[in-house]
Amino acid sequence: MRRDLIDQSVEAICQKGCRSVREDIHLLRQGVILPELKEFDDLARQMVLKELRSIMAVYGDGCPIVQPVEREKGSLQHGQEKKNTSG
Repeated sequence: MRRDLIDQSVEAICQKGCRSVREDIHLLRQGVILPELKEFDDLARQMVLKELRSIMAVYGDGCPIVQPVEREKGSLQHGQEKKNTSG
């Protein structure tokens, strides 16, 4: 049960994105209690920190650059307006 809660919390933190996770790791190392972990004891928070550090170690010191998703044909580009095709 406890492991499931830790895994869910790690997933929730990771969903915020690379830069946010790095900031959260920094805060956890300083002893700040993140909102996602307010119900956890110190040991559980340390387990989350360890897991986050392990995950982020894959990326080294940077965050990966996410490539934009290719737009579908006919989709609007930035600054374009949708043409009124109704009669």
